[in-house]
Amino acid sequence: MLARLAPYTQLLASLLLSLASLPASAQAMASSWYVSAGLGGLTPDKPWGAKGAAPLIGLDVGEILTPVWSGELDLSDARLDDRSGGNHSSLEGAALQGLRRFRAGARLTPYLSLGAGATHETPGAGSRLESRTEFMVQPGLGALIRVKDVGRGGSGHLALRADVKVRWTHGWAHAPGNPVDPLYTLGLSYFFPAAAR
Repeated sequence: MLARLAPYTQLLASLLLSLASLPASAQAMASSWYVSAGLGGLTPDKPWGAKGAAPLIGLDVGEILTPVWSGELDLSDARLDDRSGGNHSSLEGAALQGLRRFRAGARLTPYLSLGAGATHETPGAGSRLESRTEFMVQPGLGALIRVKDVGRGGSGHLALRADVKVRWTHGWAHAPGNPVDPLYTLGLSYFFPAAAR
């Protein structure tokens, strides 16, 4: 997955790092990076030619930029069953997204997210379709539930993360329409303890 999305991943990662230096308030805060991993599902739209929902894995790497804003790189991968046969195709996504957190610092922190990036589809073996990479946008919402503080003074923590997104892919050439796919994951987020100063 990462090899096929490498050019997009590098671009999105560089944008994320440049965003981290923009807010003046972030310079006064201790940097707080985090990583999230989750399992869930994706309900593919008809243009993908898939049969039913598919399992999905997700990975997010981000940084808290201000007390209420975070920026992250969101990666996902789902294996779709082909409607017309026994083939399987792979549907991957990579997006740079911003999160607006509410009640930051509380045990329960809901958030809204908005991301943009690329969707990559690799058709199954025997398919006459070619692999394609298209632009996508994905708004979402979710919640973080802090379960354990870590590090000196509890500056880091572990949290459950529930996330629901709707991915809209534009410009799909081999089928009519622009697919709209709901994604849902449940996972864990680890917020690294702040570095000692």
